[in-house]
Amino acid sequence: MKRVLTFLATASSIPLVLAGAADAQSLGGFPIREPGAGARPSTGGPATPGNGVRNEVVVSQDAGSKVTTIAQAMKLVKPGGTILVKGGVYNENINVTKPVEIRGVPGDYGRNTVFRPASGAACVSITPDTPLAAVSLSQLIFEFDANAVSGPCVDISGGTVSVSDTYIIPTDANIPLRAAYGPMRPELMDHLARPPRDDAQSYDATSQLAEVVSRHAQPVGADHREWSYISGGTSVEKFLHTRAARGVGLVTGPSAGIRVAAGDVRLDGNVIVGTRTAVNFASERNAFIKGSMTNNVIIGNGVGIAAAGVGADLLVTRNTIRYNSGAGVRADVYDGVKIIANEILGNETGVFLSEKVRMATVNSNLVVQNYGDAMKVSSGFFGAVAGNTFAENGGCTMQFFSAEQKILNNAEIKVTAFEDFKPVVVYDQTNFALGNDGDARYKKKKRRKNKDEPQGSTQLVACEAPL
Repeated sequence: MKRVLTFLATASSIPLVLAGAADAQSLGGFPIREPGAGARPSTGGPATPGNGVRNEVVVSQDAGSKVTTIAQAMKLVKPGGTILVKGGVYNENINVTKPVEIRGVPGDYGRNTVFRPASGAACVSITPDTPLAAVSLSQLIFEFDANAVSGPCVDISGGTVSVSDTYIIPTDANIPLRAAYGPMRPELMDHLARPPRDDAQSYDATSQLAEVVSRHAQPVGADHREWSYISGGTSVEKFLHTRAARGVGLVTGPSAGIRVAAGDVRLDGNVIVGTRTAVNFASERNAFIKGSMTNNVIIGNGVGIAAAGVGADLLVTRNTIRYNSGAGVRADVYDGVKIIANEILGNETGVFLSEKVRMATVNSNLVVQNYGDAMKVSSGFFGAVAGNTFAENGGCTMQFFSAEQKILNNAEIKVTAFEDFKPVVVYDQTNFALGNDGDARYKKKKRRKNKDEPQGSTQLVACEAPL
């Protein structure tokens, strides 16, 4: 009997012990937990007092999902965490205020993650709380109203930001997202596809150009994507060219596909179509910008890549920059600019460099069939130009204008290299220029034995075209 009473007393004390243990987990009504204790995997549901912030949040439009917007996910995710956005169409403007990764993942049947934001605000506004905050956007598609005048689509005000494998395109462009744009303008495809030429025939300009272009026959901006050539690719280019030429994307659409006001920004593998300026590095309040652009496709915009302001260190390499109604690359910013191994084709001007640019390097670019000059350079410019191919541009290989006049009255007045001034530019003999309409012509020389050798120039020739 005594043993039974002892057992009952012991059993009756168990709830009190458990209650005491529960009480020991709180102090003053606030829970006390060891780091990581009680953590549960993210399920996409709303936060509860026991969940805390999460390392990963899933946004989905599937039935039963409790997190359907980025705004909801931003409240749940831990600084430095990841927001996965399942494929679907989201009518939302995104505001990023903390370090976070936002990544699109395929939805049902491989659907892409598409955002169609209101035109009254940026598609994505990145305003992190600290300059070192790391923000990443990847595998997203932003579609904008090309007929509405709006601000930048992706607006970066600071932080260490990466934007990769992302599309910024008009909603009504009807552009196949996985269509390859091809290596050159459509009319050149026939030249490259022709059978071998009979050596006895004349070595005309078209054949010379085909030989020059064949060295650059792969699309530099899309070589690491899984894009495939499809029918309709050339019609896409024609559509974009017509669009840029008539001003759509220049007077309407976002002011910039991506605007960088401050920060350290890396752009890799993106496609930007139909904006007034595809990428604008615009130093704000004397902020220094560090930027890197690699393997992007920029087509049918007002200006391709623009840089303006007080200071920037920019690397622009292996991009495809086509059919923009303004300059392909326009730099009007102090400090260093490196333009290396890009395809710059069908723009109003290939590369524009103002007197503000210092320590510029223009190397190994293919600058072909732009409607104006291959390069338009201020007389105050300082830099090196080497290893480039300048072919079949409507203007000159290099056109110079007066830095002094531009500073005094903002007028670009033509000057003649080697006559009106001594340019502070190193033009290396590794450059090759062929068939640029504004270049002074050499006198006919003795016919070469090797007729197949292109008869271009490795010297910087005088520019006879008007500014």
